[in-house]
This record gives sequence, C-alpha cells and structure tokens, in this order.
Amino acid sequence: MIDEIVKSINSKFLNRKLLTKENKNKLYYAVKQPDGFIKVVLPFCFENKKFLKLENYKDGIEGATQRVIETIKENVNNFPELAGYFRRRYRELYEPLTVVNCDLNFGANLWRADKYNYIEKDKIFLILRMVFDREERVKERVDEIAEEINKIIENVDINILIDEAKNIIDQKYLRSILKNLGLVSFIANGSRVAREYTEVRKHYRIAGPKKDNIPFYCPEELEPIEIKLRYRKVKGLGIKEKEIFIITGRNAQGKSTLLQAIDSGQDDHLIGDGREFIITTKSLSKASAGTMEMRGEDISLFFEKLPEGIKGEPKSVYGTASGSMTMAYQIQKAIKLKKKLVLIDEDNSAVNLLVEGLLNKKFEGVKPLSYIIRKEREKLGETGFIIVTSSLDLLTALGDRVMIIENHRAYYLNLEEFRKELSNYYKKLAEEIVDDNFNRK
Repeated sequence: MIDEIVKSINSKFLNRKLLTKENKNKLYYAVKQPDGFIKVVLPFCFENKKFLKLENYKDGIEGATQRVIETIKENVNNFPELAGYFRRRYRELYEPLTVVNCDLNFGANLWRADKYNYIEKDKIFLILRMVFDREERVKERVDEIAEEINKIIENVDINILIDEAKNIIDQKYLRSILKNLGLVSFIANGSRVAREYTEVRKHYRIAGPKKDNIPFYCPEELEPIEIKLRYRKVKGLGIKEKEIFIITGRNAQGKSTLLQAIDSGQDDHLIGDGREFIITTKSLSKASAGTMEMRGEDISLFFEKLPEGIKGEPKSVYGTASGSMTMAYQIQKAIKLKKKLVLIDEDNSAVNLLVEGLLNKKFEGVKPLSYIIRKEREKLGETGFIIVTSSLDLLTALGDRVMIIENHRAYYLNLEEFRKELSNYYKKLAEEIVDDNFNRK
C-alpha cells in the first residue's frame, strides 16, 4: 500500500531521500487500523530561510523545533487527518507537549523533537503521522496537508523560535553550572509545578501544566539565590550538595508534586510548561519501598542482621527482599555510585528504614536513615537527600533545612524552635504513655 501512496504524491516537500528499503516500514509505512482507518507515516522536509537566524542558538535548537511542532498542533483543526479525526485512540497525534530532551522513554509515541524531527540550517525535517477514514482519501489529501503545513511553517514567528532556543540554552547552562554553585537542584521563583494528566500523558515527567497553578516562591528565611544565565537572571531556592533537605506539611498540600517537579528538573521544558527553571542534577536516584530479588546485594549500611527466610549476610543478600530491604539497597547503591541526590517520599517508603524505633532495632537489627544522619553522617558520602514527609517528625528535626508546604505555598520552618518543641512533645508523650499504662492496672 505504501508504495502506491508514494507514487501518487506530487508534493515537493516529501523527503524522498529517506524513502529507502532500509527505512521502509520504519520511517514510512501505511497500515490499516483495527477501526478500519488507514494510518500513513511519511517523512517531509520544509524550508524557511528565517530558520538561518537560529544558527546562533544551536544549543537550544530542540526548543525551536518543538515550538514549530506545537504550532502545527494548534492549527490541527485545518487538517484533522493529523489528529486522527480527534478520535480518542489517536490523542497521541495531537496532544500538546511542553517537554524537550527527556532521557526516559515516557510519551515515546507523542510527536516531539528528536533525531527525525529537527531543524537544520534553513530546513525542518518532520515525520508526519496521518490517519485517513478511507483509502481513496489518502492520495487526495497528502499533497494538500503538506501545503497547509508549509504555510504554517512559512508564517511562524522566528522571534518566538529564538526565545524557545534561548530558553533551552539557559536550562542546559544552569544544569551545567550546578556543581560550581554547590547545588544539586534549583527551583526558580514563579515556577508552576501542578500537572494536568491525560490518557497519553500519564506520567508527571511529560504531563502538561494545570490551569489552576499556584506559583512557587522561596521563603526569604531559606535565603533565595540569584543566578545569572546566558540570557536572563533567575532567583529562587538552591538545594545544596550533601544537604538533608526536608519538605513537610499536611496531606494533599503539594509536597509530592513539588518533589516530582524536582525530579522533572532533569528534563528541559518549553516556555509555559511552568518547570522551565526547576533544574536538577542528572546524578540522581529515587528510593522507595518495593520488592526485588536479591542476588548478592549489599545492604549492610542499614541492616546489621537479616530476618529469617533471607539467605546470606548483610553484605551479600539472597532472596525476596522486603520493602525496607529494597529501599536500603537503593539508597546504599546511590551512595556507592556517588550520586549527588536521592529523592524520598514518605508515601512510597518503608518507614522503619527512615526513622528509629524500639521494635525495629530490637527485632530486625535495622539501622534507619535517621540514625545514620545523627551518628554516622559521614557514611552518606557525597550524597544529599530531598525527603518529603508529613508525619516523620524525627526525620524532619534532623534535616539541615526544612520547608513547609501549606495550601500549595512554601513556608520556612525554624528548626531550632521545632527541635525544642519536639523534645518537649516527646517528654510529655512518654509521661502520658506511662500514666495510661499505670491507670489500666
């Protein structure tokens, strides 16, 4: 079918150089869908002399490319074939995308800037994925669609593309100087972290901005810093190397959303995403509870002995690991690999690995993270932590700095006052426990 379609196309924009045997059924193909529609994928090349102005901003060319793609999506009503006639199963063809240069494979089917969709000198190369309701419409419409897209590309505002390229350059630049600044992450004032999820953008790394989005501002007590980039200055919260930074607050206040945004700081974002200048080191790991099969892994930093049913010894464990053992392995591996940052969310964690308790020490021989922070901080090496918690007061008290999220806004927590308050609370609670036990006799 694809050979007949190619023969019928007269458009000068069809990139015939890519129509090789090696690329057939990869970069170009036609296939009948289960719903009876015809999906056609073809490579095109469009020219715009204004693109030559982007030569001075090559390091951010992906941003310009993605903005062109998004501009085409915004005009997709003019050619519903590019949107699969807006049928639910084809949402990936027209969903907006504000993420550029994501290392992970999330949203792989979304139309985005990549090695096949890019600007080079005065040309933009695009892979068009089209859906037709009947076969005879294919030959009629491909040439027309190419012409309509060419008009959009001819009329694109080059200044907007330059701004997008500068935006990406500044994000890359800030990420490259984090180490020199002694930081592992930076959250710019005005960042908007809340995400809008859809069927094809289910993960926070690729989800778009939510309409109701409260901007982040660093509390003055946390000493916001100002950084000069290539094309702008940004001011906000800098999270330091080796720091234990705690994000706390009540449930459903935006703590986990902020942590997800920090994780997303490994990616670059288009203007309007809201996370453009949340920038995070790529030397990052996440630790969470789960199960895994241990095949000689080392968890000796946290476990002094192994529970029954687990073979080996703490330095070489065999068997199905518990949630706390899995998390211990993840953290210890990150430290061994000298990762700059570990992200932990209480909601996904094994609490007995995070804070000290009488029973876990007595029965399990677990040495929690809170103990290591208190007594053996040097064993954390070069690794810093950002930890989200709502109820682990002891871990909060052991932080280097603490930020409270309340109603999706950031506030400062005075640790000196909090530690005194917590100490008094523990003393009073201990007295009440003893008194309650006495009264039950």
